[in-house]
Amino acid sequence: MSISGVSNSTGTGGTSTNAKSALGDLSDNYETFLTLLTSQLQNQDPLQPTDTAEFTKQLVQYSQVEQSIKTNDKLDNVISAINNGQPNQAISYLGKTVEIQSNGIALQDGKAHLTVSTDTPASSAVFEITEAKTGKVLRTIELSKFAGTQDVDWDGLDNNGNPVEDGTYKGVAKITGADGKAIDGQVLSFGRVTGVDLTSTEPYLMLGSLPITMTNVLSIKD
Repeated sequence: MSISGVSNSTGTGGTSTNAKSALGDLSDNYETFLTLLTSQLQNQDPLQPTDTAEFTKQLVQYSQVEQSIKTNDKLDNVISAINNGQPNQAISYLGKTVEIQSNGIALQDGKAHLTVSTDTPASSAVFEITEAKTGKVLRTIELSKFAGTQDVDWDGLDNNGNPVEDGTYKGVAKITGADGKAIDGQVLSFGRVTGVDLTSTEPYLMLGSLPITMTNVLSIKD
């Protein structure tokens, strides 16, 4: 998975500048509006006074726009503050094993651990491991046909008994019920965080060559 090279040190300068510019434009327009309103009121026909309902409506709209700009500015500042703290949080994952819900498999040191969960018994159940890019099936592992959660350990060998290189692979549980219909199986995989990529707008934890976001982490252990 490629991660776009975007600087992570955005800060709040751009957000504050945009908000100040928007408020400045609004203020200028508001001053112009008040000048025109004052002139119109001073020069109105006493026998046909100006209807102030439209003026009142515009004043309310100006106030609402101003509040929206200020609210968006505060929200952007909160988001920016959270994002600025993410790198330190991501770095704290280094060396730890994380559990993720993903069809991505991180083969590390010639092994990988996963779990597969189903709610109903199956008539047939296998777990296929494929190359991430080509989809070529490398290994087929027999699964238990009972309902529940089961461990799946891959020893890094293909179907011919040959070792494959450490890296990122894909896995899918192919499970069929007694009625011949496919059964959904929840696949969770585990991997050790070996690095952190900070080149994108949010940090990516690297499980070898498999990048994941912190929101995909379900559990952590040393």
